[in-house]
Amino acid sequence: MKNKLTLFVAIQAVLIILLIWLLIFLGRDEFNNANDLIDTKKTNSYIKKENGLDFVVISKAVQLNSGIKTEKIKVATHAKTITSYGNVLSVDALIEQKNKLNEIKNQINILKNEFIRDKRNYERFKSLNEDNKNISDKTLQESQVAYQTTQFNLIKSQALIDGLEQNIRVQWGDKILAMIQSPASNNILDFLLHDKARLIRITLSNNFANDIPKDISLSLIDNPNDQFLAKYLSEAPQLDKNLQGKTYFYVTYNNQLRFDSRLIVSASQPNSSNNSNKLLFIPKESIVWNAGKAWIYIKTAEDKFVRKSIDTSIEDNDGWMINEDQIKENDEIVVSGSQLMLSEEFKYQIKNENDD
Repeated sequence: MKNKLTLFVAIQAVLIILLIWLLIFLGRDEFNNANDLIDTKKTNSYIKKENGLDFVVISKAVQLNSGIKTEKIKVATHAKTITSYGNVLSVDALIEQKNKLNEIKNQINILKNEFIRDKRNYERFKSLNEDNKNISDKTLQESQVAYQTTQFNLIKSQALIDGLEQNIRVQWGDKILAMIQSPASNNILDFLLHDKARLIRITLSNNFANDIPKDISLSLIDNPNDQFLAKYLSEAPQLDKNLQGKTYFYVTYNNQLRFDSRLIVSASQPNSSNNSNKLLFIPKESIVWNAGKAWIYIKTAEDKFVRKSIDTSIEDNDGWMINEDQIKENDEIVVSGSQLMLSEEFKYQIKNENDD
């Protein structure tokens, strides 16, 4: 009986040793994974608050493994591409106004000669009348009436000139008015008035108020592949009721365009930068969108990044142009991995809220 009890105890001891060995062997992976998780938490990203700003802290190793890359911000050298619309204007009203203006000017020239003549007659008759009535009072009075009538007609004609020129200014602008007023021949005006060119009115965004493209490409809406050039003439005084923005006159020497045709406008304009208004280029790969705003991540240290919002009103083919303000030239921005960083930032913010 004693031998059986000893054998039973020995078997139990062996089983216990086997169970302990199995637990150690099977639990080894779980233990290693737990250690790896602890190490990852130590080296992964987290949020650090400084001076009221949240900084995302990511180790260099994680940056490398996650494909997070940065580049320095450069001054914008890309070309802005704009697309808008325009229409071909008939200049029949301008031709009529110009002809009427010339007609009144010719009348004024005649009236000026008549005025000089009538004034001289009146002054001569007045002298004769005062010299022993060599001219009757009636003749002097008739001379005075003729002189005053010519003077009134001259003033009235000049008022008509002023009113007509004001109408031209309101409808066509100062530049075209100056062309009409000038006695010298103007090739652009001659081409427009003799059906050798077309006047185009286009509408551009208010962003281009001080940076108007000198040359644009035009195409008909129903035939966008057939393009032709137009050159800047002047600002247009009247708005296009169908479009928002500022209007400008361009001239194209394609006289086959039908009046009132609608056109597609495209232009490429180099961005000029100066010390007082420097434009920086932000590539589209750097942008992340959140809460209706565009954001970028700026690297402030080897393992530290801060998120800043940017203005996206000036768009470029490959990104956006921003004015140098809170973001400076040569600041280092994330160009790959921005979305991952946004996810990490919000993940840790949510974790902190849960911890509270």
